[in-house]
Amino acid sequence: MGWMSKYKEKLKLEADAIEKRKVGAERQANTKEIQFNIENMTPAARKQLKKLQGLLPDKVGGSDNSISSVAVNKKVLGADQGHTGMPQRQVDRSRIGLKPKEKKGRPARVDRSRIGLKPKEKKGRPARVDLDKGRRSTAPKEKSFGHSEERFNGEGNKKKRRFKLPKKGQEVTLPLTITVDGLAKLLDVPNDHLLRKMQRLGMDKLANNYILSNEEAADIALEYNVVPIIPEDKGPELYPRTVPEDMSTHPVRPPVVTIMGHVDHGKTTLLDTLRSSSITATEAGGITQHIGAFSVELKGGQNITFLDTPGHAAFSAMRARGANATDIVVLVVAADDGVMPQTKEAIQHALDADVPIIVAINKCDKPGVDPSAIHEELLKHGIQTEELSGDIQAVEISALKGTGVDDLAESIVTLAEVLDLRAEVDIPAHATVIESQLEKGRGNVASVLVKRGVLKTGDVVVAGTTWCKVRSMTDDRGKVVSSAGPACAVRIMGWKEIPRAGDMVLQAESEQHAKEVINNRTEKRNNKERLAAIEAMNEGRREENSRGEGSREAELAFRKAVIEYKKGMRKTYPTKAEFMPNAGEEDSTESESTSSMKESEVLIVPVVIKGDVSGTVEAVSSSLKKLPSKKIRVSVIGTGVGPVTESDVTMAGTGAQGVVIAFNVKADKKTLNIAKRENVEVKVFRIIYNLLEDVEKLLVSRLPPVLVEEVRGDAVVQQTFGITLRSNATTTVAGCRVTTGSVARADKVRIMRNGSEIFTGSITSLKNNKHDIAEATKGQEFGVSFDDFEDVREGDIIQSLHYNEIPQKLE
Repeated sequence: MGWMSKYKEKLKLEADAIEKRKVGAERQANTKEIQFNIENMTPAARKQLKKLQGLLPDKVGGSDNSISSVAVNKKVLGADQGHTGMPQRQVDRSRIGLKPKEKKGRPARVDRSRIGLKPKEKKGRPARVDLDKGRRSTAPKEKSFGHSEERFNGEGNKKKRRFKLPKKGQEVTLPLTITVDGLAKLLDVPNDHLLRKMQRLGMDKLANNYILSNEEAADIALEYNVVPIIPEDKGPELYPRTVPEDMSTHPVRPPVVTIMGHVDHGKTTLLDTLRSSSITATEAGGITQHIGAFSVELKGGQNITFLDTPGHAAFSAMRARGANATDIVVLVVAADDGVMPQTKEAIQHALDADVPIIVAINKCDKPGVDPSAIHEELLKHGIQTEELSGDIQAVEISALKGTGVDDLAESIVTLAEVLDLRAEVDIPAHATVIESQLEKGRGNVASVLVKRGVLKTGDVVVAGTTWCKVRSMTDDRGKVVSSAGPACAVRIMGWKEIPRAGDMVLQAESEQHAKEVINNRTEKRNNKERLAAIEAMNEGRREENSRGEGSREAELAFRKAVIEYKKGMRKTYPTKAEFMPNAGEEDSTESESTSSMKESEVLIVPVVIKGDVSGTVEAVSSSLKKLPSKKIRVSVIGTGVGPVTESDVTMAGTGAQGVVIAFNVKADKKTLNIAKRENVEVKVFRIIYNLLEDVEKLLVSRLPPVLVEEVRGDAVVQQTFGITLRSNATTTVAGCRVTTGSVARADKVRIMRNGSEIFTGSITSLKNNKHDIAEATKGQEFGVSFDDFEDVREGDIIQSLHYNEIPQKLE
């Protein structure tokens, strides 16, 4: 051993000695004399002391408790059994000749190149290997999105974005409409968070450009605990006054009676008899074309206001309005015709409006009629007359001869007294539009029935979205009146626009007030139309998004396949073409588009309707829309009250073969000349029957006829031979004989062989004994050649075909 080794050993021994001294010093610092009251120690502590020193007796005797002084290691007893809580003293190793302790942790990196070792290989993902060829893949590297397969499927743990929710109770003012993106900005939340919230609410508007109504936006805002504020419509408006509970202090008013029933059952004739005038003579075809309102004074001095409604099916809406504006319904039933479709409809209108009914069985003067059968027939439809122990009055009359009409009037007066009909007269006027029209020399005119209050000349009234300062009023006889009380029917002149039948008429404070109300109502109507247009836009966007759903699903499927390839679950690298919709789906799409094309092939006839009053225009329009429409249908592109004008013709001319239908109005000569030049038909009618029948014929004429094939004759081919034409071309000629019927040169032919069709086409030449003929009859022989067909053989059957044009029917 060299001196160097001995020196190192000596230094090591000295270091060990120093280390032992240091350990002893630390142990001494951690040990302290602690005095214990032996009886107050826990059993566990006493056991520990006994183990360490063997000095603690199981029981300490004597009057005074003996106290043992022991040295206890703090690490043994712990803080609860003698630990003083003082920190341990840190020893400065350098002061006692010791090296500082090395810090535990990762070892220092070694530069392997400096000691002659090769660098370690980096551990990481193995190189991509083509499993089929066992070598590094040459497939193009797909761009990594840093997401797992689950993330692509929406199933992975996505990193949550943190954002501040709107303050609870915060008020948010919402406009009429707002986009999803706009609502997200208003609530200060991310768009995707808002879309998920909408999805949980069951909304299908899952795109930023969808437009929400303020009600939909309010539902979403409530999910964020904010208070949505929808601006209230504080515009000026008119409302009818509440009817007082106690009407006994108000004056009695005349009853309003509506005459209803089937067409031509005698309703207008009954009114004619009551008024002792000739209304029926003025009605076109004896059919009431619109509601008439009349006041009748009976012999006893009582007044009754009658409403006469049309009986034709086209006027259903007008009958419904009549039932809703009346106190009593007189149901006219012809004894020789019984309960008919419009009779049933009138019964239903009266029952729906909860209006009492009186049955008038008309035409009882006809021989052979049985009025008792009418009672039984009415019972089947819920009308139990007094003759059958019910509570509905039934009166047998003859409207033409006046028989029983006085009994009917008496029944009406009696029922009115029972109903105790009263109305206020000291409130602003409240009325209902019965009908309206444009009259030459008078302008816009409306027939109204006053329900409450008193209407006077000069009053300002509002109906729907138009208003009027009453310029003049006339009663049903044409007499000018200055005022009209409850249950009075008058014609009002001075309307800015023609009001709609059925509109409520309310008195305004002034012209300015009326204009403000109209502006407010117009804005509300525009808002409704705007919301309807927005819903149509959203529907279009939904369809557009659904069409793109297939391509998005294909993209996700492609990405999933890429991940499978990288994980070795797929042998070949995918291509996007694999995941595009297959041919079968394309065929299905093609079939759907063909189906929609067939639907779009329905022929459209554009129509403009003009009439004398708004009610009849409405009835005509409704009836035309109900016509069968599988192949062809009417499209009402414009309506109006008054004579046909040049603008009506121009409007109808914008469509293909447009038509103007005029009901009880005319067109001047200049307008008719313009219509002829523009190829627009103008049809004028006075009776609803004729109008509907003519329009049906018009629609049938616009449909292309159906071609029905007819076999006119058969011929059998007996032989064939070729001939050379002047152009040196050769052709095949068939020698034939007619077996049945005839074969015409102008007809199409069909060649049959062994029961199968082999050719359908035209005849090029038809000859008999080298002479051209137009037709070969039964038993006649002829030679024939065909257009672009040479393969005719002996024994073939030639059929001569004719196509008949059959007009289509409306379905």
